Amino acid sequence: MPKPLHTLIIGAGFAGIDAAVKLRAEGIDNFIIAEKTGGISGTWHDNTYPGATCDVPSHLYSFSYAPNPNWSRRFAPSAEIEKYAQDVVEQYDLKKHIRAHTKITSARFDTKSALWHINTKAEDSFQARFLVVSVAILGTPQFPNIKGIDSFKGSAFHSARWNHDANLKGKRVAIIGSAASAVQITPPVSNMADKLYVLQRTPNYVIPRGDRAYTNLEKFLFNRLPFYVKVPRILIYLYLDLMFIRGFKQGSFFNKYMTSLARKFRKKQIKDDTLRAKLTPDYPMGCKRVLLSDNYYTALQKNNVELVTDAIEHITPKGILMASGREIQTDILVFATGFNATDFMPGLNLTGIHGATLKEWRKTSYAHKGLTIENMPNAFFMLGPNTYLGHSSMILMIEAQNKYMLQLMGQIGEGQYASPKPKAVKDYNNWLHGQFSNTIWATSCASWYKREDGSIPTIWPFPTYKYTKMMKRSDTDEFDFNH
Repeated sequence: MPKPLHTLIIGAGFAGIDAAVKLRAEGIDNFIIAEKTGGISGTWHDNTYPGATCDVPSHLYSFSYAPNPNWSRRFAPSAEIEKYAQDVVEQYDLKKHIRAHTKITSARFDTKSALWHINTKAEDSFQARFLVVSVAILGTPQFPNIKGIDSFKGSAFHSARWNHDANLKGKRVAIIGSAASAVQITPPVSNMADKLYVLQRTPNYVIPRGDRAYTNLEKFLFNRLPFYVKVPRILIYLYLDLMFIRGFKQGSFFNKYMTSLARKFRKKQIKDDTLRAKLTPDYPMGCKRVLLSDNYYTALQKNNVELVTDAIEHITPKGILMASGREIQTDILVFATGFNATDFMPGLNLTGIHGATLKEWRKTSYAHKGLTIENMPNAFFMLGPNTYLGHSSMILMIEAQNKYMLQLMGQIGEGQYASPKPKAVKDYNNWLHGQFSNTIWATSCASWYKREDGSIPTIWPFPTYKYTKMMKRSDTDEFDFNH
């Protein structure tokens, strides 16, 4: 039997990469990153659809210790972000730790050995003192519950599993969905398709992205003056964390400002009153994800593009039958229908102590500080419940979590294991969920932030600096330690 690993990291996305960097900084080299695909960067390896771009400005969507002077634009496209992740892996010599095409399916904690016994889809097995679950919250594509979805005879695929063999040029294309992915997909596809239908169930708030390419002078300064690359990062951080977050409080000045900004943007971009009415939300700004785009509205007004707001009756072999009786015939069907964000880590079967399982835990999804789970000892769940952001860079949350994690790992001795005390988990979640009452997410509109019972297990309702401050030091009094 091989020597047990110090740590097994599930997933080579940004959270897994940062965990690996921090392990090596502590002199820990006995770990692997199990990645189910053949690539790295997680979300950015999966999402390769036309127009895929980050909604956070490039200079903030990077690790604090690895600034990137080579971003081409204010908002980097997915291929650049994936390349950045690859460069970080190369820079910190992490390739040797990555096991590609290794899908972890289950793990069980053994109290006698104080080890996680971990199994893969290929029936390989590992043992590790610590388990780091770095599975993207927006990693499991969600398909709509529409009758006849399997009957379509053309090419059909989810936006996060884009079929690059499907030639869109001169074809009839239908996009089901009109939120974040669809807003990015629509403009480039409108330039390829002979006819494009965008099927919208609910209109969204769209504000201008303000994207542009960096000038040659800016690129020169970013590369030659190391401090200069920090300037946009600091300014973006301060704006998003101190101002934009205020837009998610009910009745706040900034929420009213953002609502006004979206309204003026619609009026300026859309000249047709009927189309503008179809694109006007009837719910408070921010309770669904706020979308950024400079060219979505322009694309919808092209002669070959049609916004369809009728309800879908069912999918047919040739296209989509609407409730009105109209049948839209199409060659290619794209499901831009988002992800299963509230069913954490689907497909992963974990068994902790005292009979605890991940399946049972998902019913409440309460974690301690969004990172550790009761009766799941020596396990860390990156970007767990209530750590997702609606306003800023997830990398800020990732770095705060990994700093806390490494501290706690150092406090757990060989042959020892620790998990958060039930009271600590309860007190933290009672406090946290009590903070949502005056936020826009607590209003009546449905969104992927919420579960059907109205609970909100996804969003962090404060600026990121509050999370960073909370995670600055691990408190051993909040954990049960066992031998």
